[in-house]
Amino acid sequence: LNEVVVQKNVMISARDGVKLAADVYLPARDGKPIEGKFPTLLTRTPYNKDGAAGDARYYAARGYAVVANDVRGRYRSEGTWRLIVDDPNDGFDVVAWIASRPWSDGKVGTWGTSYPGGTQHALAETNPPNLTTMVPIDALSNTGVSGMRHGGAFELRFMNWIVNIGAPNSRAALANPALRDALVDYGKKIREQVDSLPFHKGTTPLRLVPEYEAWLAEALRSGPETKFWKVKGMSVVDNLKDYADIPVLHLTGWYDSWTRQVCMNYEALSKAKISPQRLTIGPWTHGGQTSNVAGEVEFTKEAAIDLQAYRLRWYDRWMRGVTNHVDTDFPVSIYVMGTGDDTRSPSG
Repeated sequence: LNEVVVQKNVMISARDGVKLAADVYLPARDGKPIEGKFPTLLTRTPYNKDGAAGDARYYAARGYAVVANDVRGRYRSEGTWRLIVDDPNDGFDVVAWIASRPWSDGKVGTWGTSYPGGTQHALAETNPPNLTTMVPIDALSNTGVSGMRHGGAFELRFMNWIVNIGAPNSRAALANPALRDALVDYGKKIREQVDSLPFHKGTTPLRLVPEYEAWLAEALRSGPETKFWKVKGMSVVDNLKDYADIPVLHLTGWYDSWTRQVCMNYEALSKAKISPQRLTIGPWTHGGQTSNVAGEVEFTKEAAIDLQAYRLRWYDRWMRGVTNHVDTDFPVSIYVMGTGDDTRSPSG
C-alpha cells in the first residue's frame, strides 16, 4: 500500500466564479506525492467532505487520486445552496478540473451514498467527457415519483431534512452559534411544525436561512407533474438522453426508502445505454451495506459486504482495465430473504 498525502481546502472555480472546496488525497512515498498520473475518484457531498476521509485514504493507498468536494453553499464551499439544482453543472466543472490536474490520467470515477449518490447522477446528466464510471448507492433520484413525493404526496421527512439537517448546518448557522442554536431548537419541535402545516414563508426561524426556507416552500407547493421534480439532478428517468453512457454499479437495500428509484435507474439505463449496468440489492437499510443486521433481524454473514473492496473491484476493471471478471457478473445480484429459522442470535 501507498502512503497518502492530503491537500486540504483546494478551491475549484465553477463556471460562474463560485469557489467549491475540495480535499485532494494523493498516493505518496516518504511523505511526498508519487510522481505520475492516476485514475481519480470523486465524491460530492452536502454532509462535510471531512467525512469522506476514510474512503478517500483507502483508495489513495491503492493507487487512486481522490477528491472529496463540498457541494455549493455547504461547509467550505462558496455560493448559495439549492438542493441538487446546481450539481449537474458544478459536477461537470469539478470533473473537468480534475482532468486538467498533473496527477490525473483523465479518468474520473465517482462514489457516494444517498444525496452524494444523487450528485453522481446529476453530473452524469451533463455527460462530462472524462467521466468513466460510477457507483451510486441508495441514490437520490426520480424524486417526484418516490422519495420526496410519493404517490403525489410530499414526504414529510424532507421537511425534517431541511429543518434538522440542512438549516442547522448551513454556512450561516455554522458561522453564527446563536443562529445555529435557534435552528436546533426549532428542529426539536418538528412534530409541532408538521402539525401546523401549511408552511408559510417568514413565519419560522427558517426565514434566517432563506435558501432552505425557499426550497421547502417550493417543494411543498410543486406537484409531482411540475418541472421542479423533472430537472437534471432531480430525475434520471426524465433526462436519459443527456446521461453519460458509462458503466454504473447501482446498489440499494430491501429496507431502503429509495429502492424503487434505484431500480428505476437500473432498468432505464440498461435499456437506453450500451455500457454495462449492474444492480445489487441486499437486506439493508439506507446506507447499511456493511451490516448484516436490519432492525431486529440478523441475516447471514454474507449479507454484510466489504463495501470499499466491492467498489474497488469495479473501479479496477473500468478505470485500470484489470481482468477481474466483473464483465461476467450477473446483471442483477440480490440477497434472498425468508430462509431463517426465527431463533434468537447470540446478539439478540
